[in-house]
Amino acid sequence: MSKSLLLSVARRAVPAGLVVAAALADSSGSRPVALYALLALVPVAAVVALGVYGDLLERPGTPDEEAPRRLQAILWGLLMALAIAGAAARAPAIGEGVVPGLAVTALIGCLIVLCVEGVVELVAQARQRPVRRPRVTLEG
Repeated sequence: MSKSLLLSVARRAVPAGLVVAAALADSSGSRPVALYALLALVPVAAVVALGVYGDLLERPGTPDEEAPRRLQAILWGLLMALAIAGAAARAPAIGEGVVPGLAVTALIGCLIVLCVEGVVELVAQARQRPVRRPRVTLEG
């Protein structure tokens, strides 16, 4: 597996794993684990958002190519903001054993943003021109 493919997969898998971990921890009653998963998501989402934005600035393309990349940069920034809001809403209520409504809404928003980002990536990949590779024939 190439290094760029591995980084691309990890860039999406780690934030998605943290959001799913927070949702599972919430549903099982482990409120501190959900808080820590959201706190871990903040720097991860920030790194991914800056990476996507940096790629957009370094490799400009046609407007059709840039539109999904711009949307992805916005979505990753929104994911970071929702993670911050969710963690900030959870932290004061962690000792009470309840989850504030804002925290639940932020977590659902994180899940939605990740789903939309995945669809945007699929559409962007589908719109790319396929690379034609020369056929190799074996004559013997």
